[in-house]
Amino acid sequence: MEHFRWRQQITAARDCDEDLDLEADAVVIGSGAGGAAAAYELASRGLAVVIVEEGDYYDRSHFSGRLTEVVPKLYRAFGSNCATGNALIPVPVGRNVGGTTTINSGTCMRTPAAVREHWRARGLGDFSDAALAPWFEQVEAMLKVQPADPRHVGPIGDIIDQGAAALGFEARHPLRRNAEGCDGQGLCQFGCPTDAKQSTNVSYIPRALERGAFLFTGFRATRLERDGGRVTGVRARGRDGQGGTVRLRVRSRAVVVAMGTFFTPLFLRRQGIRNRHLGRHLTLHPAGVVNALFPDRDLANSRTIPQGFGVADLADQGLMFEGGTIPLAGHGLLSNLNGRDWVRFTESYPHTAYFGFMIRDTSEGRVRPGPHRDWPLIRYHLNRHDFRLFLRGVDTLARMYFAAGAREVLVPGPEGITRLKDLHQLEAFLRRPLKPRHFLITAYHPLGTARLGRDADDGVCDAEHRVFGQPGLYVMDGAAVPSSLGANPQVTIMTLAGRAAARLADRLQDPQGRKGQTGETRP
Repeated sequence: MEHFRWRQQITAARDCDEDLDLEADAVVIGSGAGGAAAAYELASRGLAVVIVEEGDYYDRSHFSGRLTEVVPKLYRAFGSNCATGNALIPVPVGRNVGGTTTINSGTCMRTPAAVREHWRARGLGDFSDAALAPWFEQVEAMLKVQPADPRHVGPIGDIIDQGAAALGFEARHPLRRNAEGCDGQGLCQFGCPTDAKQSTNVSYIPRALERGAFLFTGFRATRLERDGGRVTGVRARGRDGQGGTVRLRVRSRAVVVAMGTFFTPLFLRRQGIRNRHLGRHLTLHPAGVVNALFPDRDLANSRTIPQGFGVADLADQGLMFEGGTIPLAGHGLLSNLNGRDWVRFTESYPHTAYFGFMIRDTSEGRVRPGPHRDWPLIRYHLNRHDFRLFLRGVDTLARMYFAAGAREVLVPGPEGITRLKDLHQLEAFLRRPLKPRHFLITAYHPLGTARLGRDADDGVCDAEHRVFGQPGLYVMDGAAVPSSLGANPQVTIMTLAGRAAARLADRLQDPQGRKGQTGETRP
């Protein structure tokens, strides 16, 4: 019955037969990691909250695992967003209730202490353990974070554990995930068919609705409303059941923009907001993959999760090894081979080990309007430092495989697969005049395009996530994260958004700005 009640607080544009005009204490644009956490925190404190989401609401009944069905529903632009520069880097993002959390691998990591200390040293506020621990704990409790079950990690975990141990690495561990009750179907990136993965469509959004928030789906925010110099609401539009335009207007005391790292800065720029940092400082956590063949082993690839094991010995140097296995469809479709080579590669799927790494990048990119609102122009140049780190990742992961008994190591690239039989061939390969364009590089963690800063000369938002010079306007998503993390970002984004939303709630409930009894707001 409780489930039924909160469903009544979801309104889809296609079900509307007239324009809507609402009032609220706060309107949140977006329902991903940041927007959902902010909406939950605001609603939990008794405020009237409206969530506006461009995508549609789907539940596990829609998550069939058939890519031709779920990719158009859950991914923006069919997952085709890419950063261009000295390499073509796909950066898929979500468009649905839950945003990219619905299609990520579920890995949950706290913000590294060294990164938080860097933020503090920049004058961005208190990010100490004492200040953030309660917020981390709240997020982890909401997401039911726990180590991945080795049964669902599969043999790849044993292979990497063995190889990393042979190289002297000690920080080998199951990754922490938000998937209590996972049954190992491995469809995390296409919507969890059992609701085990606590993406925000399963966790934060229903809890926000239970606390009185309202969710409007299929509505794209088009314009901020202002009264004098203050932001006082938002207008949005969608399509009704007959394909006509239906409009939504929400007047509010605060507007939280959480449209994601690519689309938040573009929306703000269209609203006339000018700040030299807006759309800049894009970081991606560029990721590489190295495969290996174990012809005599069944790696149970069709029965394992896409990310469940990690090696963190080099994390303080900016290199984190994480991995698992992609579904068979990805194994075949993402290959650039053809003919007999494609058949040979596809048939080897049960014996192909998948693992990868990501780097804490010092490179920065930029987001600008593109030819269509779904395809922004994303520019990113991998600098020399980061490319050297990337090559170190390839070298180290290949050595792990060989130490674990791999027959062949496979390094995929846009022009084909480089097959390496031993360490001598690996070393010869790495002596080539290699460039980023020679490798298959992907990214899943765009951050920083409306970053927190000391002032408008340093960032777009202050430590409270208020957009400089725009009273009533806030950014609470990956765009506000001040720098690359070197850790999967959803816990960081949720923590920062929840903390900022709690402080916003205090201000809305106490306009005089009087502090509570404890000063620092606690979960």
